[in-house]
Amino acid sequence: MSTNKSLISVALCTYNGDRFLWEQLESLARQTQLPDELVVCDDNSSDHTIELVKKFAQTAPFKVTVFVNEQQLGVTKNFEKALTKCEGDILFLCDQDDIWEPEKIARMALFLEQNPSLSVVFSDAVLVNERAEPLPTTFWQIVRLHSPQLEQWKKGESIKVMLVGNRVAGCTMALRKTFLQSLVPFPNDIPEFLHDTWIAFVASVLEQIQYIPERLVQYRQHGAQQVGTRPKNLTPLSLKQRLARPHQLKLLPYQQRQRELLTLYKHLQRVIPQGHSNLKIVEEKIHFLTVRANLPGNRVLRLVPVFKEWVKGNYHYFADQDTSKKGIFMTALGDVLE
Repeated sequence: MSTNKSLISVALCTYNGDRFLWEQLESLARQTQLPDELVVCDDNSSDHTIELVKKFAQTAPFKVTVFVNEQQLGVTKNFEKALTKCEGDILFLCDQDDIWEPEKIARMALFLEQNPSLSVVFSDAVLVNERAEPLPTTFWQIVRLHSPQLEQWKKGESIKVMLVGNRVAGCTMALRKTFLQSLVPFPNDIPEFLHDTWIAFVASVLEQIQYIPERLVQYRQHGAQQVGTRPKNLTPLSLKQRLARPHQLKLLPYQQRQRELLTLYKHLQRVIPQGHSNLKIVEEKIHFLTVRANLPGNRVLRLVPVFKEWVKGNYHYFADQDTSKKGIFMTALGDVLE
């Protein structure tokens, strides 16, 4: 049992995970600060996952509770169920195929206890292959959470980073049970927008999320995983190809992102106080995407809306921190020419 005043729960979601599950369970039992309970929600596995969990429960140094879904819920809703079944004060999200460093629970629980104004904490992770051998890059390197973004995060400006793209993996995250109560139900109507993105996004809007600059998880990469860091196979277009492609084809990704962010905004209105300054930043990003998604076919007619957004500073404000001034200018120029 945990000797800390905060009760610790680990929410583990499983689905046909018997290949790597035992290593993860063993890493939970090796924690320097043991959890008070492990809550397992299985999404109707057809392999030996449940047998392994029950075997582990026989000798586990903490309480193990198992729920098996009669119908598959999917990753997001399964984690929502697992987290809401937890009884602890601090909740850890756990994937079935990773390995936790022994000090993970102790470090993250202590951080939240020392920072009562924060609701969520996350760390970096070591990427490993199927044999748990370290890969040459870390998770933060893959998602481009570099020094400029970390500085933004430290200053309470994580919403600017999150509006470019999620940088937080659920397996590296811990949150307060009191914060979870305002998050449910998790959105399930935005493609590729999972439970961890929702938690991190809301916490960023409310400025209640910070990081520990340590690698506290061995984040396994393999072909069968439901969520990972596999890069998208995108081939960059040449300038000639960009200028020759139909204008409507260029607009498609902006239109999709605008629809997704608008859907997210409707969910945020449910949990964020009206008029919150960071909610206004989301509103401005929606406006910026709406302008870009509806640029007219005539290049001359694109000049005015692009110039207005440039003067407002939106091309700079919503650019990734890794983008150079030249890159920002080329983005705006591309909106005029393509």
